[in-house]
Amino acid sequence: MAILNKRIQEQADAIDNHIIDVLKTGNSFIVEAGAGSGKTYSLLKVIDWLEQNKCQEFRKKKKNIACITYTNAAVNVILERLSVDSSIVPSTIHSFAWDSINQFQQTLKNYSEELGLLPEGVNIDQITNVAYTLGSRYIDNGTLYLYHDDVIKLFAKFLYNIKFRRLLSLRYPIVLIDEYQDSFKILTDKFIEHFVEGSKTIQFGFFGDSWQTIYTSNGACGKIESKHLVEIQKTLNFRSNVAVVNTLNAIRTDLQQEAVDQHDDGQVFVITTQDYQGHRQGGYYKSELAQDDLVYYVDNVKKQLERDWNGKVKTLMITHKMLANQQHYDNVLKLLGDSLKDETNEYLKFFQDIIEPLYKALSDNNINDLCDALKTHHMLIERKNQKKSWHTLYEALKDARKKTIKDVINVCIENVQIIPIPSIIVENHKAYLLNPDYIYSKVTLSELYNISYSEIVNAIAFFSPQSDYSTEHGVKGEEYENVLFVIGRGWNNYKFDEQVYLNPTNLSGKEYDAYIRNRNLFYVCCSRSIKRLAIFVTVPINDEFECYLEKIVGKDSISTYSHFVNQD
Repeated sequence: MAILNKRIQEQADAIDNHIIDVLKTGNSFIVEAGAGSGKTYSLLKVIDWLEQNKCQEFRKKKKNIACITYTNAAVNVILERLSVDSSIVPSTIHSFAWDSINQFQQTLKNYSEELGLLPEGVNIDQITNVAYTLGSRYIDNGTLYLYHDDVIKLFAKFLYNIKFRRLLSLRYPIVLIDEYQDSFKILTDKFIEHFVEGSKTIQFGFFGDSWQTIYTSNGACGKIESKHLVEIQKTLNFRSNVAVVNTLNAIRTDLQQEAVDQHDDGQVFVITTQDYQGHRQGGYYKSELAQDDLVYYVDNVKKQLERDWNGKVKTLMITHKMLANQQHYDNVLKLLGDSLKDETNEYLKFFQDIIEPLYKALSDNNINDLCDALKTHHMLIERKNQKKSWHTLYEALKDARKKTIKDVINVCIENVQIIPIPSIIVENHKAYLLNPDYIYSKVTLSELYNISYSEIVNAIAFFSPQSDYSTEHGVKGEEYENVLFVIGRGWNNYKFDEQVYLNPTNLSGKEYDAYIRNRNLFYVCCSRSIKRLAIFVTVPINDEFECYLEKIVGKDSISTYSHFVNQD
């Protein structure tokens, strides 16, 4: 085992050294890191090398190295590794974008007007300054305060300008981007066009995994392709047992991994319901087990796995009315439907991404988490009067969260200069005040507003990685010893049993997008497992899907539900 460890270490070091060798050439590159491959470790190794070998030279020339990460917490991890006078500047994409454009005030005003970013009833002559602090769009004393997405749109607009691109490249000769697949496509397209394939005045290093892009509705770029990018694959899997990695390799033939854990205590198998004799559901949940049977079957499989595996089992499944009823958010699911299930609903995203993290940060008195919740790098609590304002907001939210969605929205609207509220929610609220029966997402705002906010809290808890049952989307980046992955009906965007076996070369347009969406989420779910993975299919299996399952787990590793629960 000691020899294996030494070989693995040498192999890992060789990949990291190769990344640095490419960095030395000045060529832009992309590190395609499969699940569990230690992408962040490689990024930090590159940062360490730059700190030791490039920073002194860049300081003399007054140049910087940008390292764009996903959260302020990740920014702080990098900052801890850097010297006080380091020329490496870690930041979120919003901070990087704003820092790059904020000095061009007249252009910002012009672009804000061109892009329709002015608040209703405001004209350009009323604006003397453009600012970005807490991500709320409003005007105060002649200053236009921008919303989060406004900054990205404006930065993308600036990238059309050759003079701006020249200034950007003089300031940042090297730009590293973590989790590139989730970056805004309107930005990565311009980076590739103007720098990687164009002037080559900025060297880009992209770190991520195109197969782990599971949201495209928010403008994520997904796979980046260019003949001018040197691709480097990370082929070791430090997370999963060899049994799981063998399955991942069968799913993903373009990036074959070697498992560091070669022990034979791993397990991967499929359980089907081909022997089901009951009446399957119709309509939206067509071909799914009858509701009561579905609850019973999933519960039985989970309990059997916990006995067999002698441990806790993480269950991944599509948001379903079965789980909505168990987790007590069935009213909000009934009203918002698919937009809740794929987490694209503006209200859910607002509550999930901003309000609940904001409330928790205030409750914990955690400044870093508060900055992350509000997507800002500004110091938010400096003076006594600021502390009092945040405490007042905390108490108001604490009380409102015990009531309805309307009560929480009211608190947010009252604090619009502190809380970054999406414009659609602000406009909807204005419409609600005029007409409570104003239609939003096929329901009236009155119906939505009157739902207990506790249902939102319960839905968010289900989407989180900590829940025993989780939506597949909520566990990206997580890992669990034992995983039960349930494949059935839940919403139309995801039908693994009809999509994952398709040949992408025969697809285009929406069909291709649907395939990529299903393939990626299927891969993310399977790759969460450390040692053991059970795939439970609760819908009928067609011949193509059966062949696909046999390919990835082996024919002998597929059994029916009855056989599995009666195996003793």
